[in-house]
Amino acid sequence: TTMAKKPPPLSPCFVLREKPWRTMVHHLVLSPPSRQKIFPITGMGGCGKTQLVSYFLQEYPNLYTQTIYVDASSSSSIKTDFQTWARTFGNGHETDAWEDALKTFNNVPGGERWILILDNADDPGLAINSFLPQDINITILITSRNPNLGILSTTGHLQLGEMTADEALSAMIQAACRSLPLPDEENNSAQSLLKELGFLAVAVVQAGTYCLQLSSTVGEDFHPYTFTQYLDLFKSHRADLMKKVGPASLDNYQRGVYTTLDLSYKVLPQECRDLLHVLSLFHYTDIPLAAFREAAKNGFEDQWSCHPREEAHESTIYKLKNLLWKDMEWNELYLQGIVQTLRSFSFVTASSTNNVVFLRLHPLIQAWSRDMIPSASQPYQAIA
Repeated sequence: TTMAKKPPPLSPCFVLREKPWRTMVHHLVLSPPSRQKIFPITGMGGCGKTQLVSYFLQEYPNLYTQTIYVDASSSSSIKTDFQTWARTFGNGHETDAWEDALKTFNNVPGGERWILILDNADDPGLAINSFLPQDINITILITSRNPNLGILSTTGHLQLGEMTADEALSAMIQAACRSLPLPDEENNSAQSLLKELGFLAVAVVQAGTYCLQLSSTVGEDFHPYTFTQYLDLFKSHRADLMKKVGPASLDNYQRGVYTTLDLSYKVLPQECRDLLHVLSLFHYTDIPLAAFREAAKNGFEDQWSCHPREEAHESTIYKLKNLLWKDMEWNELYLQGIVQTLRSFSFVTASSTNNVVFLRLHPLIQAWSRDMIPSASQPYQAIA
Protein backbone atom coordinates (compact mmCIF):
# COMPACT_ATOMS: atom_id res chain seq x y z
CA THR A 1 0.00 0.00 0.00
CA THR A 2 1.12 3.55 -0.70
CA MET A 3 1.76 5.76 2.31
CA ALA A 4 1.19 9.50 2.08
CA LYS A 5 3.46 11.92 3.97
CA LYS A 6 2.59 12.80 7.55
CA PRO A 7 3.19 16.17 9.21
CA PRO A 8 6.35 16.17 11.40
CA PRO A 9 5.79 15.21 15.04
CA LEU A 10 5.82 17.90 17.71
CA SER A 11 9.22 18.49 19.30
CA PRO A 12 9.40 17.58 23.00
CA CYS A 13 10.79 21.11 23.48
CA PHE A 14 7.80 22.79 21.83
CA VAL A 15 6.62 25.88 23.70
CA LEU A 16 3.26 27.30 22.67
CA ARG A 17 3.42 30.92 21.63
CA GLU A 18 0.20 32.53 22.81
CA LYS A 19 -0.18 35.43 20.40
CA PRO A 20 0.45 33.58 17.09
CA TRP A 21 -1.66 30.68 18.38
CA ARG A 22 -4.65 32.93 19.08
CA THR A 23 -4.35 34.41 15.58
CA MET A 24 -4.30 30.95 14.04
CA VAL A 25 -7.30 29.66 16.00
CA HIS A 26 -9.24 32.84 15.28
CA HIS A 27 -8.81 32.55 11.52
CA LEU A 28 -9.02 28.78 11.11
CA VAL A 29 -11.50 27.72 13.76
CA LEU A 30 -13.58 30.63 15.03
CA SER A 31 -14.16 32.80 11.96
CA PRO A 32 -17.14 31.76 9.79
CA PRO A 33 -16.32 29.72 6.65
CA SER A 34 -18.04 32.06 4.20
CA ARG A 35 -15.24 31.53 1.67
CA GLN A 36 -12.25 29.24 1.21
CA LYS A 37 -9.56 29.76 3.84
CA ILE A 38 -5.95 30.20 2.72
CA PHE A 39 -3.66 30.96 5.64
CA PRO A 40 0.06 31.63 4.98
CA ILE A 41 2.54 31.45 7.86
CA THR A 42 5.82 33.18 6.98
CA GLY A 43 9.06 33.86 8.81
CA MET A 44 12.77 33.05 8.77
CA GLY A 45 14.03 29.45 8.82
CA GLY A 46 13.83 27.90 12.27
CA CYS A 47 11.24 30.24 13.78
CA GLY A 48 8.79 27.39 14.37
CA LYS A 49 6.29 27.62 11.47
CA THR A 50 5.90 23.89 10.84
CA GLN A 51 5.82 23.13 14.56
CA LEU A 52 2.89 25.49 14.99
CA VAL A 53 1.04 23.63 12.21
CA SER A 54 1.80 20.27 13.87
CA TYR A 55 0.48 21.61 17.19
CA PHE A 56 -2.68 22.90 15.50
CA LEU A 57 -3.40 19.48 13.98
CA GLN A 58 -2.78 17.82 17.34
CA GLU A 59 -5.17 20.20 19.13
CA TYR A 60 -7.94 19.90 16.53
CA PRO A 61 -7.81 16.24 15.45
CA ASN A 62 -11.49 16.08 14.45
CA LEU A 63 -11.82 19.36 12.60
CA TYR A 64 -10.83 17.90 9.23
CA THR A 65 -11.86 14.65 7.55
CA GLN A 66 -8.68 14.59 5.46
CA THR A 67 -5.26 16.07 6.20
CA ILE A 68 -2.96 16.29 3.18
CA TYR A 69 0.65 17.19 4.03
CA VAL A 70 2.95 18.18 1.17
CA ASP A 71 6.64 19.08 0.92
CA ALA A 72 6.37 22.32 -1.07
CA SER A 73 10.09 23.00 -1.46
CA SER A 74 9.83 22.54 -5.25
CA SER A 75 7.16 21.93 -7.87
CA SER A 76 8.46 18.38 -8.35
CA SER A 77 8.16 17.59 -4.62
CA ILE A 78 4.58 18.94 -4.64
CA LYS A 79 3.67 16.81 -7.67
CA THR A 80 5.24 13.72 -6.09
CA ASP A 81 3.35 14.16 -2.82
CA PHE A 82 0.07 14.95 -4.62
CA GLN A 83 0.44 11.80 -6.70
CA THR A 84 1.36 9.62 -3.72
CA TRP A 85 -1.66 10.92 -1.83
CA ALA A 86 -4.00 10.25 -4.78
CA ARG A 87 -2.77 6.66 -5.03
CA THR A 88 -3.46 5.91 -1.35
CA PHE A 89 -7.13 5.50 -2.30
CA GLY A 90 -6.26 2.08 -3.71
CA ASN A 91 -8.76 0.36 -6.02
CA GLY A 92 -8.63 2.06 -9.37
CA HIS A 93 -6.37 4.88 -8.20
CA GLU A 94 -3.04 3.03 -8.38
CA THR A 95 -1.98 4.89 -11.51
CA ASP A 96 -3.32 8.34 -10.61
CA ALA A 97 -1.19 11.35 -11.57
CA TRP A 98 -0.74 14.52 -9.52
CA GLU A 99 -3.46 16.28 -11.54
CA ASP A 100 -5.93 13.67 -10.28
CA ALA A 101 -5.18 14.72 -6.72
CA LEU A 102 -5.93 18.34 -7.62
CA LYS A 103 -9.26 17.26 -9.17
CA THR A 104 -10.13 15.41 -5.95
CA PHE A 105 -9.19 18.46 -3.85
CA ASN A 106 -11.59 20.51 -5.97
CA ASN A 107 -14.44 18.08 -5.24
CA VAL A 108 -14.53 17.72 -1.47
CA PRO A 109 -17.60 15.61 -0.54
CA GLY A 110 -20.46 17.67 0.90
CA GLY A 111 -20.36 18.08 4.65
CA GLU A 112 -16.62 17.29 4.86
CA ARG A 113 -13.78 19.71 5.64
CA TRP A 114 -10.28 18.98 4.36
CA ILE A 115 -6.96 20.67 5.02
CA LEU A 116 -3.99 20.90 2.63
CA ILE A 117 -0.62 21.85 4.12
CA LEU A 118 2.03 23.16 1.73
CA ASP A 119 5.12 23.13 3.93
CA ASN A 120 8.41 24.94 3.20
CA ALA A 121 7.28 26.80 0.08
CA ASP A 122 10.52 28.80 0.33
CA ASP A 123 11.55 29.11 -3.32
CA PRO A 124 10.55 32.58 -4.58
CA GLY A 125 10.52 31.12 -8.10
CA LEU A 126 7.87 28.49 -7.29
CA ALA A 127 4.58 29.03 -9.16
CA ILE A 128 2.49 27.91 -6.21
CA ASN A 129 -0.84 29.15 -7.60
CA SER A 130 -1.09 26.24 -10.01
CA PHE A 131 -1.23 23.86 -7.02
CA LEU A 132 -3.97 25.59 -5.03
CA PRO A 133 -7.40 23.95 -5.14
CA GLN A 134 -10.38 26.31 -5.00
CA ASP A 135 -13.04 24.23 -3.25
CA ILE A 136 -14.53 26.19 -0.35
CA ASN A 137 -14.32 23.08 1.88
CA ILE A 138 -10.54 22.68 1.65
CA THR A 139 -8.50 24.93 3.93
CA ILE A 140 -4.93 25.64 2.76
CA LEU A 141 -2.02 26.30 5.12
CA ILE A 142 1.24 27.47 3.55
CA THR A 143 4.52 27.79 5.46
CA SER A 144 7.32 29.79 3.85
CA ARG A 145 10.31 32.04 4.42
CA ASN A 146 8.95 34.28 1.70
CA PRO A 147 6.77 37.07 3.16
CA ASN A 148 5.37 37.81 -0.32
CA LEU A 149 3.18 34.70 -0.06
CA GLY A 150 1.03 36.68 2.37
CA ILE A 151 -0.70 37.98 -0.75
CA LEU A 152 -2.40 34.58 -1.19
CA SER A 153 -4.26 34.94 2.10
CA THR A 154 -8.05 34.90 2.10
CA THR A 155 -8.36 34.97 5.88
CA GLY A 156 -5.17 36.01 7.66
CA HIS A 157 -1.39 36.09 7.22
CA LEU A 158 0.66 35.06 10.24
CA GLN A 159 4.13 36.62 10.17
CA LEU A 160 5.91 34.52 12.75
CA GLY A 161 8.80 36.43 14.26
CA GLU A 162 11.08 35.75 17.19
CA MET A 163 9.81 34.24 20.42
CA THR A 164 9.13 36.52 23.38
CA ALA A 165 11.86 36.49 26.05
CA ASP A 166 9.67 34.32 28.32
CA GLU A 167 8.82 31.83 25.58
CA ALA A 168 12.48 31.53 24.57
CA LEU A 169 13.57 30.99 28.17
CA SER A 170 10.91 28.28 28.63
CA ALA A 171 12.02 26.49 25.47
CA MET A 172 15.72 26.61 26.39
CA ILE A 173 15.08 25.43 29.95
CA GLN A 174 12.86 22.60 28.70
CA ALA A 175 15.50 21.49 26.17
CA ALA A 176 18.23 21.60 28.83
CA CYS A 177 16.08 19.77 31.44
CA ARG A 178 16.56 22.61 33.90
CA SER A 179 13.92 24.21 36.07
CA LEU A 180 13.02 27.69 37.27
CA PRO A 181 14.03 29.68 39.19
CA LEU A 182 17.62 29.72 37.93
CA PRO A 183 20.41 31.05 40.16
CA ASP A 184 21.10 34.75 39.47
CA GLU A 185 24.29 34.28 37.46
CA GLU A 186 22.66 31.54 35.36
CA ASN A 187 19.61 33.69 34.77
CA ASN A 188 21.77 36.61 33.58
CA SER A 189 23.74 34.30 31.28
CA ALA A 190 20.53 32.78 29.92
CA GLN A 191 19.13 36.24 29.13
CA SER A 192 22.38 37.32 27.40
CA LEU A 193 22.47 34.08 25.44
CA LEU A 194 18.87 34.44 24.27
CA LYS A 195 19.68 37.96 23.03
CA GLU A 196 22.71 36.63 21.11
CA LEU A 197 20.48 33.95 19.58
CA GLY A 198 17.88 36.56 18.66
CA PHE A 199 15.10 34.53 20.34
CA LEU A 200 15.01 32.20 17.32
CA ALA A 201 13.20 28.97 18.23
CA VAL A 202 15.54 26.49 16.57
CA ALA A 203 18.70 28.18 17.95
CA VAL A 204 17.29 28.37 21.47
CA VAL A 205 16.36 24.67 21.48
CA GLN A 206 19.76 23.81 19.98
CA ALA A 207 21.53 25.67 22.82
CA GLY A 208 19.43 23.95 25.49
CA THR A 209 19.97 20.53 23.93
CA TYR A 210 23.72 21.10 23.73
CA CYS A 211 23.80 21.97 27.45
CA LEU A 212 21.82 18.82 28.23
CA GLN A 213 24.22 16.64 26.23
CA LEU A 214 27.20 17.98 28.17
CA SER A 215 25.47 17.65 31.56
CA SER A 216 26.10 14.62 33.73
CA THR A 217 24.29 12.68 36.41
CA VAL A 218 26.32 11.21 39.25
CA GLY A 219 24.22 8.95 41.42
CA GLU A 220 21.15 11.04 42.20
CA ASP A 221 22.83 14.36 41.41
CA PHE A 222 22.33 16.21 38.14
CA HIS A 223 25.36 18.33 37.24
CA PRO A 224 24.22 20.73 34.52
CA TYR A 225 26.46 22.13 31.84
CA THR A 226 25.50 25.71 32.62
CA PHE A 227 24.16 28.46 30.39
CA THR A 228 27.12 30.51 31.66
CA GLN A 229 29.52 27.89 30.25
CA TYR A 230 27.63 27.77 26.95
CA LEU A 231 27.64 31.57 26.66
CA ASP A 232 31.45 31.63 27.06
CA LEU A 233 31.76 28.88 24.46
CA PHE A 234 29.39 30.72 22.13
CA LYS A 235 31.47 33.89 22.32
CA SER A 236 34.62 32.09 21.17
CA HIS A 237 33.17 29.36 18.91
CA ARG A 238 29.95 30.83 17.58
CA ALA A 239 30.34 29.66 13.99
CA ASP A 240 31.18 26.06 14.94
CA LEU A 241 28.26 25.81 17.36
CA MET A 242 25.80 27.24 14.86
CA LYS A 243 26.92 24.79 12.17
CA LYS A 244 26.41 21.85 14.50
CA VAL A 245 23.87 19.26 13.55
CA GLY A 246 21.87 18.43 16.62
CA PRO A 247 19.51 15.64 17.55
CA ALA A 248 17.21 18.49 18.62
CA SER A 249 14.60 17.82 16.01
CA LEU A 250 12.36 20.82 15.71
CA ASP A 251 10.33 19.25 12.90
CA ASN A 252 13.39 17.20 11.90
CA TYR A 253 15.35 20.43 11.75
CA GLN A 254 18.57 18.42 11.76
CA ARG A 255 20.62 21.11 10.10
CA GLY A 256 22.47 23.66 12.16
CA VAL A 257 21.23 27.25 12.00
CA TYR A 258 24.13 28.36 9.77
CA THR A 259 23.76 25.39 7.43
CA THR A 260 20.15 26.37 6.77
CA LEU A 261 21.23 29.92 5.93
CA ASP A 262 24.05 28.60 3.71
CA LEU A 263 21.51 26.73 1.57
CA SER A 264 19.52 29.91 0.85
CA TYR A 265 22.75 31.87 0.29
CA LYS A 266 23.80 29.45 -2.47
CA VAL A 267 20.92 30.57 -4.68
CA LEU A 268 21.38 34.33 -4.10
CA PRO A 269 22.75 36.39 -7.00
CA GLN A 270 26.16 37.96 -6.29
CA GLU A 271 24.86 41.53 -5.92
CA CYS A 272 22.44 40.31 -3.21
CA ARG A 273 25.28 38.55 -1.38
CA ASP A 274 27.39 41.70 -1.53
CA LEU A 275 24.66 43.94 -0.13
CA LEU A 276 23.88 41.39 2.60
CA HIS A 277 27.52 41.38 3.73
CA VAL A 278 27.65 45.17 3.76
CA LEU A 279 24.40 45.36 5.76
CA SER A 280 25.74 42.85 8.27
CA LEU A 281 28.55 45.25 9.16
CA PHE A 282 26.07 47.88 10.35
CA HIS A 283 24.39 47.59 13.74
CA TYR A 284 21.60 45.14 12.94
CA THR A 285 18.50 47.18 13.79
CA ASP A 286 16.98 49.82 11.59
CA ILE A 287 19.38 50.54 8.73
CA PRO A 288 17.80 53.40 6.70
CA LEU A 289 17.63 52.52 3.02
CA ALA A 290 17.80 56.25 2.24
CA ALA A 291 21.42 56.31 3.43
CA PHE A 292 22.36 54.17 0.42
CA ARG A 293 20.36 56.42 -1.89
CA GLU A 294 22.00 59.62 -0.62
CA ALA A 295 25.51 58.16 -0.77
CA ALA A 296 24.91 56.81 -4.26
CA LYS A 297 23.53 60.11 -5.57
CA ASN A 298 26.68 61.86 -4.38
CA GLY A 299 28.75 59.32 -6.25
CA PHE A 300 29.99 58.08 -2.85
CA GLU A 301 32.31 61.08 -2.66
CA ASP A 302 32.77 62.86 0.68
CA GLN A 303 30.62 65.98 0.94
CA TRP A 304 33.27 67.60 3.08
CA SER A 305 36.83 66.42 3.04
CA CYS A 306 37.97 66.58 6.66
CA HIS A 307 41.03 64.39 6.35
CA PRO A 308 42.84 62.94 3.37
CA ARG A 309 41.73 59.42 2.35
CA GLU A 310 44.25 56.71 1.54
CA GLU A 311 44.73 55.12 -1.88
CA ALA A 312 42.35 52.24 -1.13
CA HIS A 313 39.47 54.71 -0.83
CA GLU A 314 39.24 55.04 -4.63
CA SER A 315 38.88 51.29 -5.06
CA THR A 316 36.21 51.25 -2.35
CA ILE A 317 34.22 53.87 -4.27
CA TYR A 318 34.60 51.77 -7.40
CA LYS A 319 33.26 48.70 -5.55
CA LEU A 320 30.34 50.70 -4.17
CA LYS A 321 29.41 51.84 -7.65
CA ASN A 322 29.61 48.26 -8.85
CA LEU A 323 27.32 47.17 -6.04
CA LEU A 324 24.69 49.91 -6.01
CA TRP A 325 24.83 51.43 -9.47
CA LYS A 326 23.56 49.83 -12.63
CA ASP A 327 25.24 50.71 -15.93
CA MET A 328 27.42 53.19 -14.04
CA GLU A 329 24.59 55.34 -12.71
CA TRP A 330 22.36 55.35 -9.65
CA ASN A 331 19.25 53.23 -10.20
CA GLU A 332 16.69 53.16 -7.40
CA LEU A 333 14.75 50.28 -8.94
CA TYR A 334 17.88 48.13 -9.08
CA LEU A 335 18.57 48.57 -5.36
CA GLN A 336 14.92 47.87 -4.51
CA GLY A 337 15.14 44.66 -6.54
CA ILE A 338 18.16 43.49 -4.53
CA VAL A 339 16.39 44.30 -1.25
CA GLN A 340 13.23 42.54 -2.45
CA THR A 341 15.23 39.37 -3.18
CA LEU A 342 16.85 39.48 0.28
CA ARG A 343 13.39 39.90 1.82
CA SER A 344 11.93 37.00 -0.14
CA PHE A 345 14.51 34.70 1.51
CA SER A 346 13.88 36.26 4.94
CA PHE A 347 17.48 37.52 5.11
CA VAL A 348 16.21 41.01 5.92
CA THR A 349 12.91 42.42 7.07
CA ALA A 350 11.74 45.92 6.20
CA SER A 351 9.57 48.37 8.07
CA SER A 352 8.68 51.97 7.38
CA THR A 353 8.28 54.95 9.69
CA ASN A 354 7.12 58.28 8.24
CA ASN A 355 7.80 57.02 4.72
CA VAL A 356 11.39 56.11 5.57
CA VAL A 357 12.20 52.44 4.93
CA PHE A 358 14.39 50.72 7.51
CA LEU A 359 16.02 47.33 7.02
CA ARG A 360 16.66 44.92 9.85
CA LEU A 361 18.81 41.79 10.07
CA HIS A 362 18.14 39.12 12.66
CA PRO A 363 21.13 39.00 15.08
CA LEU A 364 21.99 35.44 13.99
CA ILE A 365 21.87 36.35 10.31
CA GLN A 366 24.19 39.25 11.04
CA ALA A 367 26.53 36.95 12.98
CA TRP A 368 26.43 34.28 10.25
CA SER A 369 27.18 36.81 7.51
CA ARG A 370 30.07 38.30 9.49
CA ASP A 371 31.44 34.86 10.34
CA MET A 372 31.36 33.93 6.68
CA ILE A 373 33.49 36.86 5.51
CA PRO A 374 36.30 37.39 8.03
CA SER A 375 39.00 37.04 5.38
CA ALA A 376 37.11 38.94 2.71
CA SER A 377 35.65 41.53 5.04
CA GLN A 378 38.24 44.27 4.48
CA PRO A 379 36.53 45.55 1.33
CA TYR A 380 33.06 45.15 2.88
CA GLN A 381 34.11 47.05 6.00
CA ALA A 382 35.51 49.85 3.87
CA ILE A 383 32.23 50.00 1.94
CA ALA A 384 30.13 50.16 5.12
